[in-house]
Amino acid sequence: MEQGASIPRVLHQTFPSRTLPVALRENVQRLRELHPNWDYRLYDHDDMAQYIRSLYGDEIFAYFTRIDPRYGAARADLFRYLLMYREGGVYLDIKSAARRSLDETLRSDDQYVLSYWSGSQFSGWGDYSELREYGGREFQQWHIIAAPGHPYLKSVVETVLLNIDSYNPLTWGVGRIGVMRVTGPIAYTRAIGLLRSKYPHRLVNGQDELHLEYTSLPNVEHRSLFKFHYTALQEPVTLLVGRRKMAWTLFGPAYKYVVILGSRIFAAIWRRINKHILGGKPIGAPE
Repeated sequence: MEQGASIPRVLHQTFPSRTLPVALRENVQRLRELHPNWDYRLYDHDDMAQYIRSLYGDEIFAYFTRIDPRYGAARADLFRYLLMYREGGVYLDIKSAARRSLDETLRSDDQYVLSYWSGSQFSGWGDYSELREYGGREFQQWHIIAAPGHPYLKSVVETVLLNIDSYNPLTWGVGRIGVMRVTGPIAYTRAIGLLRSKYPHRLVNGQDELHLEYTSLPNVEHRSLFKFHYTALQEPVTLLVGRRKMAWTLFGPAYKYVVILGSRIFAAIWRRINKHILGGKPIGAPE
């Protein structure tokens, strides 16, 4: 696919259904009011499935359906990469917001905009030792700003499809870390890091430079807006078959007990240390 020369004025968002909770509906309304001259497109699960099948064919659609449907976030990850590669524009998580019109922050020569986490309130967010060869920090992908056909997104799509083929829950993990590695920011960052210097892009100093907010719902627990939230799941990210399914059947229960329970105990202890000794400084990666 030929790369576009600029970023189309199109806003893309996803949600499992077209019936939005009030808080999200109001958030979308504010976003649209800030961008009266932009095309706005909302995709629910059925829209995602139809888009992939009609424009990418059954082979790619099969990858989408191999992701466990309870992991709606992972399916949405794959969809947004496929969508943005073909359409370009600006993708923004449904809970996220713009404080100013993107017309004020985007440049006429922008072809791809990358951003790390910044700000004391996000200290430690997106830091992963497994990304050390790319600087140890993830690129944010709750917003994607791209010209259509950009090679970064081609690389991301190829990486995620390979990850789905390679996924083993006993080594890749389940729940939050499984999603991060298979379809989420770790996969996204690795795919772009491999060829970052080869193609045009602009790296900004965090979401504040773009006047974007990770969440516009400070008083709402956004996990409560979804039937299943990937951070709470303990099952494999993809639907397993063959030897991997057998291995999970045999060793999955022990994995859940030792790895998942152990990590939750450690996280609870660390939260206490953080609150009572370190004064509550924010830690950890976004959910």
